[in-house]
Amino acid sequence: MIHRFGNRIDELEGVLREIAIDITTGTFVDRLSPEELWGKTSERVSLVSDLIDELKEYLFILKPESVPTFQRHVTGIHERLDVFQETLKMDADDEHRSHVSIDELRQALVEISDFIILCRETRENPSEVINEILTLRENQATDAPPVTQDKMGPLGDLLKGAQASHGKLKELHAEIGGQLEALKKEYDELYFGLKKKEE
Repeated sequence: MIHRFGNRIDELEGVLREIAIDITTGTFVDRLSPEELWGKTSERVSLVSDLIDELKEYLFILKPESVPTFQRHVTGIHERLDVFQETLKMDADDEHRSHVSIDELRQALVEISDFIILCRETRENPSEVINEILTLRENQATDAPPVTQDKMGPLGDLLKGAQASHGKLKELHAEIGGQLEALKKEYDELYFGLKKKEE
């Protein structure tokens, strides 16, 4: 699993390097029409998006206590890539659309570079309980000494701790969702109240 994760990180980094060299360097890019620019980038942007989603799943497994942080990074990158694509379709002259969209793509590349660093850090330092499980699996697949009850005891304690942390995260997520819903309801009441007064 760790090996596959590393391969996907390298693949994303390679595609990112290609985009940076071929698309966002050199003044010639600014002279491409929006249609030409999308044709030149669409396939690789789509591949980047798919790789990020795949890497996200590895991150969730390797460090479940950091899921909110990982999700925030992934959401931000997807939003930036969406803006890049939407900018190419906005109602403006071709040169302006191409210039603005390239700026968005450059920003996306910066965010993806940060994401790659995060992936490498997580690969090197997964959660303790996950690292123990992966080590046990590797030992079972090799000629390493068999797993004993003495080794399973501490692992069980780590697993219980991880489950407790996961439960707290779910409770916090539900609490925040409830607060947001209450705020939305209050906002709607105030908004429609003001509209009625204006009428």
